[in-house]
Amino acid sequence: MNSQIVKQAEAYVTELLEKGLTSDHVYHDLAHTKSVRDAGKELGIKYHLEKEELELLELASLFHDTGFTRVYGNHEDASKDIAGDFLKKENYPEEKIARIKRLIEVTRVGVEPQTLLEKIMKDSDFNTNGSTYLEKSDALRHEWKVFCGTNMTDEEWLKNNREFWEGHQFYTGEAIAMYGKEKRRTLKKLKKKLEKSNEPAPAKMDASDRLGFAINKSKSAQMMFKTTLRNQIDLTNIADNKANIMLSINSLLITFGMPLLASQLEQFPSLIWPGTTLLLTCILSIVYATLATRPVKMKGHTELNKIDEGNTNLFFFGNFFKMTRDDYIKGLTQVTHNEDILDKSIVNDLYFLGRALGQKYYRLRITYSIFMVGMVLTVLVFAITFLASK
Repeated sequence: MNSQIVKQAEAYVTELLEKGLTSDHVYHDLAHTKSVRDAGKELGIKYHLEKEELELLELASLFHDTGFTRVYGNHEDASKDIAGDFLKKENYPEEKIARIKRLIEVTRVGVEPQTLLEKIMKDSDFNTNGSTYLEKSDALRHEWKVFCGTNMTDEEWLKNNREFWEGHQFYTGEAIAMYGKEKRRTLKKLKKKLEKSNEPAPAKMDASDRLGFAINKSKSAQMMFKTTLRNQIDLTNIADNKANIMLSINSLLITFGMPLLASQLEQFPSLIWPGTTLLLTCILSIVYATLATRPVKMKGHTELNKIDEGNTNLFFFGNFFKMTRDDYIKGLTQVTHNEDILDKSIVNDLYFLGRALGQKYYRLRITYSIFMVGMVLTVLVFAITFLASK
């Protein structure tokens, strides 16, 4: 059930928009306001918001476009004034009014949301309830022509829409799940229309453009990637075995060799020098062998809104073990439904596995070098002290 203040606000906003908007307000109309309110409420419920937070979200959604009844440009300022005046008359708390004004402010283009409530507000303003993004685009184009004097050609409008949606992002996982598919479909249609009109390629390249190839279209590429991945995994196992050998040898030397050597120090004090050399060799070898086998640092979480950038890999457990199951499924759905992002994930997997493997072998080489040089020095020091004691 809506609270009393929400019911009063809805009645007030409905009357205000019906009387204050013209017939040319075909995008920012009462239907749009109600769709934003409904989308925000649905997202809020999915995120289990408290009743007080849902109330703030509904009030902000109802008032967020009321400023169009006064002015078209920077209407958010007018919307905040209208909301503030109404709520003050209803003796609504000042602290809550300030939060509602902030929620209205984040609907302004270019303003980044910070809290979950602000992210939901931002996302709900781009809902597809009742119509597609392309249908909404036609309505917005009409408004811009009437109220802003912006008269673009079809190609200019398509390019403007493409650039907007390439730069747009949803801030919540639920919004991506609800509206992301339509957004991707819209971008695909826009690009096809631009290709037909011989529009130059967009300045912003997608993942496949940056790669310069498509793995899914080449069996040779797939075979090479599989072979490389298998070889890197095998090399990782070999490196770990070599590190374990060094750990075992040096541990045995410290456990059995050092006590035996220490028992002879009273009779042969000069053994302190080769013994110290051997101990340092073993300790340094163990440290670097441990570093070679130590797991890499992992965040365990990937932001859903960054998946479209193609700079992560959800097939590696280190990128998702702290994520909820629902968010992981949503993220994986994004990846598997976009061939470009899927290709980039494969490349990322090979690249970061190769980097980790390179660090492993680099430290392993240092380990074996320390052991080799240390054992030679131990023998030399032992020989020198032995000859000097005669």
